[in-house]
Amino acid sequence: MGGRRIVFVRHGQTDFNVERRFQGRADQPLNERGSAQARAAAGVLATRLNGPGEQVGVNADSGARTGGGARLICSPLLRARMTARILADVFETAGKPLDGPFVDERLTERDFGRMEGHTFAELAELYPAQVEQWRACGECPEAGVEPSGAVGRRMRDAVLEAEDRCRDGQTLLVVSHGSAIARGITSLLGLDPDAFDGLRGVDNCHWSELVPIAHAKRRGTVSLGWRLAAHNVGVREDVLGA
Repeated sequence: MGGRRIVFVRHGQTDFNVERRFQGRADQPLNERGSAQARAAAGVLATRLNGPGEQVGVNADSGARTGGGARLICSPLLRARMTARILADVFETAGKPLDGPFVDERLTERDFGRMEGHTFAELAELYPAQVEQWRACGECPEAGVEPSGAVGRRMRDAVLEAEDRCRDGQTLLVVSHGSAIARGITSLLGLDPDAFDGLRGVDNCHWSELVPIAHAKRRGTVSLGWRLAAHNVGVREDVLGA
């Protein structure tokens, strides 16, 4: 079978986000604002992504319609699981229960090695040569940073397996992390995440949507059959009382 679209949602804000620290595998919880962001995003997504017979979500690029509900998968890290739980609760309250959340280890954030927990200013003091390498190419194996390609491939594999488990017409919601989402989307579009770094990460509790390309094989595209229909969409900050 398979779903009609894939929606990637980044987790809500944490204190590390506020302090601009590399977070990676550090298991930080949502802060108060992060929980509010998740509730606001969930309210929009519950309205747009799970109604019977409604036009496809935030960007009706494919013209497909859905009545199959949604399946929710998430990273094992606490901030992602908290965000996914809020999404599930809001959908349930709206009378649109989700399948899940199901945790998949492959959806975890990129491992930033020794950079985790530090700001750029701190890293420049501690590891100046490695910071220069990072700034030059976005990779730093000397600091134990996970390669972009490895991140993209594990994300792609996890998402495609979950999408294959979706019922016909079902939306797949994926709660993950900024770097992991960008590289997962890159890989799903048939691009090499080791070589292509043209897709920015999404903001806290913003989302990106992929829709299927029905004519992918006929046109001979290198894509795996998905088109990026919307990227880094979210609720305005003033709605949250900023």
